Amino acid sequence: MKKILLILVTLSTLILARNDVPSCYEALKMDNPDQNSKKELFILIDQTTPIDKNMMIYTYKNMMKFIKNGYGVSIVSFSSNANGKYTDVAYSGKLEALLPESAKHDIAKKSLRKYEGCMNGQYKFAKKKATKALVSTLKGANKKLPHSDIIKSLDDIAAHIIKPSTAKEKVVLLVSDMIEHSSITTFYSKGSLKKVNAEKEMDKVNKSDYVANFDGAKVYVIGAGMVGKNAYRDSKTLKSLTDFWHSYFQKTNARLQAIGTPMLLEDVQ
Repeated sequence: MKKILLILVTLSTLILARNDVPSCYEALKMDNPDQNSKKELFILIDQTTPIDKNMMIYTYKNMMKFIKNGYGVSIVSFSSNANGKYTDVAYSGKLEALLPESAKHDIAKKSLRKYEGCMNGQYKFAKKKATKALVSTLKGANKKLPHSDIIKSLDDIAAHIIKPSTAKEKVVLLVSDMIEHSSITTFYSKGSLKKVNAEKEMDKVNKSDYVANFDGAKVYVIGAGMVGKNAYRDSKTLKSLTDFWHSYFQKTNARLQAIGTPMLLEDVQ
């Protein structure tokens, strides 16, 4: 029994320590000055919400601000446990912090050139791998998926991916129509987005036991209220939807910065 528990603990540690970007410090047998990321961006993509080209470009540009030394990016897709569209981490990579200038004086020139070349290659590798994962995940969205388990998915992602992160600052970019349609509750009525009663819906969330903990992360949302190309969303219905999510993020230890309905007019910081 103890052996099984040890294996499970080891597997859990490996999952939490995932980094899709190879380490230069390990390769060159050098001490890493700071193993924890300054910031990590978590891009959470709802597979039930196809987005247009402008929103794809917005997501990519904001991701690229976090592909730099000392920062991390994780790309996670979710929808419901149907048609293979379960929660999945498409990419999780961290670029290592640079050596302080003072430390470089103690390194031989040949070793320093290898180090600088490796760090440059690390950036190019991360950029290519993250871009490929982002494009593939965004293009994999399908409005015809039968369910949208946003609340449960966010609880799982917060518990197993966001909270365990050792980044000093955590930022979430959530790409979703934010229209829940699950066994917990549904925001649809006769195929259209209904006026959401924030208080009643929060009661359902509390009773479901899927109250996430975002560990103080800043949260940005794009795509809220999208229900198809030809569907009309009136301002009162959109306000009722965003009122609910304001209440939700306040309850779940998150710092909601902005909700785009569907687009944001500010960049992710």
